[in-house]
Amino acid sequence: MTRLAGKAALVTGGSNGIGAAIVAAFAREGARVAFSYRSDDEAAEALTRSVASAGGQATALRHDGGEPGAADALLEWALATLGRVDVLVNNAAAFTRTSFLEVTAEEYDRVLAVNLRFPFFLTQAVARRMREAGIRGSILNVSSVSASRAVSRMSVYQSSKAGLSMLTRSAAYELAPFGIRVNTISPGLTATKGNRPQWRDDPSVWKSRAEGIPLGRPGVPDDHVGAAVFLASDESAWITGADLVVDGGHSVI
Repeated sequence: MTRLAGKAALVTGGSNGIGAAIVAAFAREGARVAFSYRSDDEAAEALTRSVASAGGQATALRHDGGEPGAADALLEWALATLGRVDVLVNNAAAFTRTSFLEVTAEEYDRVLAVNLRFPFFLTQAVARRMREAGIRGSILNVSSVSASRAVSRMSVYQSSKAGLSMLTRSAAYELAPFGIRVNTISPGLTATKGNRPQWRDDPSVWKSRAEGIPLGRPGVPDDHVGAAVFLASDESAWITGADLVVDGGHSVI
C-alpha cells in the first residue's frame, strides 16, 4: 500500500469522521501527513498514536479555520512540519441546523468562513507554493451532496458547500497549466460526529433519512477513503475539476 509514498499531505478537520479516515488512509499509503483540528484534543492524539503504531506518520495542530489569517498560519506550520505539500484536503467544516427565516448574520459568517473562505485562501496559498516549487500537486475539496440537493434547516451549510464545489471547477481550470489538479468528493449521508445524535440516540430519524439509498445503508467515514486516495495519487493524473459523488447511489433517484 504505497500509492502515496513520498508525498506530503495536509488535511484540515482531520481528527474525526471523514477527515480522520482520510488521514489514516493516506498514512497507510505511505504519505507523511499533517492535519488540523479545531477542538477534540483526545481524538487528535488518539489518531496520531494509531497512525504511528501502524508505522505511519501523522502530526496534528489545533487550529481554527474560521479565524483571520487561518490559511497562511496553517500552511506555514505544514511547511515547517513536512517541508512541502503535495496534497491538500480541504475537509474542515462548520454547520448549523437553523430554519432559513431564523439564520443570523453571525451564524452565516461563521459557516461561510470555515466552509468557503478558509479553503479558498488555503488552496490559493498552497497552489502558489506548489507552482513555485514545480510540484504537480493534488487538491481535494470535501463538499457534500447537499451542495445540489436541498435539505430543510441547512440553507447556510448548503450554500457554502455549493460554493466549495464551484471553487473546485474554477481553481481546476486556472491551475491546470501548472499541473495542479483540483477535485471534489461529495459525500452522501454518512455517520459522523456531527450527526451522532441521530444515528446513536434517535435511530428512527436515522432510519428515515437512510430510506431510499439504493445500496441499502448510510455511509461510514471509511467509505470515502478510496475516492480520496485515488484522487490524491498519480492514478488520477488526468482528472481535474471532477466531482466524485460517494452516496450509495442516493443522488440517482
